[in-house]
Amino acid sequence: MRKGSILAPREALDDKTRERGLVMLTREVVFSTTCDSLVGGVIVTAFALHLGASNEVIGAIAALTFWRDLLQGPAVMLVQKVRARKAIAVVGSLVSATAPLLMLGLAFSGASDRTRLALVAVIALYGGASAFAGCAWSGWVRDMVPDDRRGRFFGRRSTLATATALVAGLCSAWLLEQTPQGSADRAAAFAGLFALAFLAQLVSAAALARVPEPMMPPPEASAWRLIPMLRQVWADEKFRSWIRFLANWKFAVNLAQPFFTVFFLTQLGFGMAFVMALSLIAQFATLLTLARWGQLADRFKDKSVLNVAAPTFLLCIVGMIPASQFESRTLAGAYLVLLHLLMGVASAGVSLATGNMIMKISPRGASESYLAANALISSLAAGLAPLIGGFCADFFASREFALTLQWVGPNYQGEFARLSLRAWDFYFLLSALFGLYALHRLGMVHEEGELMGREMLRGMHERAQQASRRLLGFGVGSSGDVEADLEAAAETPQPQQP
Repeated sequence: MRKGSILAPREALDDKTRERGLVMLTREVVFSTTCDSLVGGVIVTAFALHLGASNEVIGAIAALTFWRDLLQGPAVMLVQKVRARKAIAVVGSLVSATAPLLMLGLAFSGASDRTRLALVAVIALYGGASAFAGCAWSGWVRDMVPDDRRGRFFGRRSTLATATALVAGLCSAWLLEQTPQGSADRAAAFAGLFALAFLAQLVSAAALARVPEPMMPPPEASAWRLIPMLRQVWADEKFRSWIRFLANWKFAVNLAQPFFTVFFLTQLGFGMAFVMALSLIAQFATLLTLARWGQLADRFKDKSVLNVAAPTFLLCIVGMIPASQFESRTLAGAYLVLLHLLMGVASAGVSLATGNMIMKISPRGASESYLAANALISSLAAGLAPLIGGFCADFFASREFALTLQWVGPNYQGEFARLSLRAWDFYFLLSALFGLYALHRLGMVHEEGELMGREMLRGMHERAQQASRRLLGFGVGSSGDVEADLEAAAETPQPQQP
């Protein structure tokens, strides 16, 4: 990279330059999130169904979303060899901008095997370019953000990203709701969304180009070689404990989560507007709680947050099963709204804490190796789950397991309660079983000063009680007493989890 170029790294950053860069990074997330929201998630699943995609195709698209991180290996080698992370991130963003343009063309191509295959290829292109850009971006930002501000910085950035996804989802839901399923008008609506995604990604690349990059330290002799790099990272006992948890967690969660949209549309019979509303409700709950999770992570450690958020998220997946037991769609809809509120809260804690944990484990100046190894292993597990799920969907669709409780008495004889598992219900149950093992692996991950889950919940409950008393005028106590109790608990050695 030519010295003096806007994409070239700098030997040193003063405080003013660093602060300007952090502000620009915060603003940039609006545009990158807009593109991600319109080229992924519920939108891409709806677009695939618009093109007549089967469960296998949807599973493949979900797998590609995770397997793009398998390119982190080649990406980290490129970073170590070129040593210009900003340039790689900007170029990767520009390449990924071609994906929504291609999807725009597919919107008018009609439903066919060729179109569906092309969609899978476009998703692979978008994911591949994003993987190279993301690998460079992660190490770059790791060296940009001060350690004592990491939780607050990423909490604010994630909050803004969630708010942007919320707005983009609302606008998309309204636009798609105005068009009939499978019509030419709906194709035009998808095309408009993809055009907006293309423009947003261009602005994101331009914003990244304005953020300064600190120069990387001199490389080791084998820093750019993949196998020695993975061996070096795997020798770190903390990393091994962490990745064993994360790989199992990613597999468990993604055995079910990518098929939520299909479950709501096909098995429960809800419309697209309601399904997108559920996604937005979860994102809204995430938005409201991300900053708070960031504060808790900074004060009481990321492992403490995971001890609470991870089991809660797992319970939400199991909680999808009762949704198919309601005879009333109104009750089922109300139940799903409440469930997605809780899921959004838990998701915020899990995503923030897992991102912070790997950055803490990664040593400064060599974080790309750890981040890449983390992404390689976890994405392999995460992508394998929906791929298996897609190919096994037809097997479970033709099977049902039912438990019936009957009451026999002088005044009433008949069925008292019934639990029926069919189709996607099996995935939620299997996801829970795999998730329990992941929580077992989480107990083997340790962070100095961590709190047990029950200690975190106790402190949060006490703080809520104090806030309620002050609000109702029954007392004017200070919340500092509870925080002092939590700090004391954090300093007290905790017994290891089984």
